[in-house]
Amino acid sequence: MLPRASQSAAIPPEPTSDLADAWRALADAAAALHRVASALAGTSGPVPPATPLSPSVPLATAVNELLVAKVRAGRGDEYVRQLRHALAQFSVGRATRSLDSITPDEIDAWMSAGNLSARTRKGRLQYVRLLFAFAARRGYCQKNPATAVDMPTQSTEAPGIHTPAQVREVLHAAREWSPRLTRVLAIRYFAGLRAAEVARLDESEIGPRWITVPAHKAKTRQRRLVEIQPNLRAWLDLGGELPGQTCEQQIWELTRRIGMEWPRNCTRHSWASYHLAAFGSPSKTAMEAGHSEAMLYGNYRALVTPEAAAEFWAIRPSIQQGVGHGVVVRVGGGMGDVDSEERRKSSTSKTGR
Repeated sequence: MLPRASQSAAIPPEPTSDLADAWRALADAAAALHRVASALAGTSGPVPPATPLSPSVPLATAVNELLVAKVRAGRGDEYVRQLRHALAQFSVGRATRSLDSITPDEIDAWMSAGNLSARTRKGRLQYVRLLFAFAARRGYCQKNPATAVDMPTQSTEAPGIHTPAQVREVLHAAREWSPRLTRVLAIRYFAGLRAAEVARLDESEIGPRWITVPAHKAKTRQRRLVEIQPNLRAWLDLGGELPGQTCEQQIWELTRRIGMEWPRNCTRHSWASYHLAAFGSPSKTAMEAGHSEAMLYGNYRALVTPEAAAEFWAIRPSIQQGVGHGVVVRVGGGMGDVDSEERRKSSTSKTGR
C-alpha cells in the first residue's frame, strides 16, 4: 500500500502502460518497414531512424503517474503535497487533453495568472517542467513545452528576520498562550528547524546537547545534528510537549493578536542570521541548517551585527512570567483547545476550586 501522499492524486488515474507499449511496438514496426522499403529501393548507407511515435496520453494520467513515482522514490509528504497541489491547478480545464497539445504560451499564461510573487511563479514553472520531463522519459510526449517558457527572476531582497526584541515579544506572548506552542517556536527560533521538520520531530530526538533531525524527517533527506545553545535549553526546560503538527494557524492567531509581522520562514532566517554572526563559521551554520555553505554565506553574511547576535542568544524565559495569564485566545481545533483546557485546570488547582 502506498503512503497517504499518493492516495489523493489530483486527477483520477488511468491505466497507460499497455497503451505506451502498443505505441512503442508501432514505432518499432515503422522502423522495420522503413528498412525493408529502403532495401527494396536499393538505398545504400545507414537507414535513418523512424521518427518515434508518441502515445496520446492525457495530462491527468501523466500527473498521477508522476505523483505515484515520487512517493515510491521516497520523496517527503510535504514535497508530494505541494507537487500535487500545483499540478492539480494546472490540470483544471486540461485534464483530458493530450500532452502534445499543450503549448508554451498557455503554460506561460497559467504561470503568470494572478498577483503571484516571482518565487511562486518560478515554483509553478518548475513543477510543470518536471511533469513534462517525466512524461518525455516515458515516451508520452515528443518534447517539453515548459522549457520554452522563461524562468521568472527572483528579487535579491534580504530574508525577512525578527529583531531580538521581536523574538522576545513573540516567545513571551507564546508562553502566555501555550507550553507546546512556546516549545515549537523556541526550537524554530534557536535551532533553525523548518516548520515541517518540527512537526515531525519526536521528543526522544531532543537530547541534552543536540537535536537530531533524522534523514527521513529532514527536507534534504540527510540526517543532521543541531547544537542546543544555552538559551534554547532554558526554553526547553520550561516543559511542554511537541504537538506533532504544524502550528501555522496558532502562530497566525498569536502574531495577529500582538500585531507582529511574520515574514515567510522568519524563524529559520533569524536563526541562520544570528548563528552566522555569533559563531562566524559558515560551515558550522550550514551543517546545522542543512544548507550548502555557499548559499548560506551569500544570503546571510553581514545581515545582522555581532551585538544583535549576542542579544538574540541571550533571550531566556522570564522567571516571573507564568503560564495562563495575559494573551489567551481559544483556537478552534487541535492544540489550541487542549492547551486552553490545560490552562483552565491549572487555574482551578491554584484557586482551590
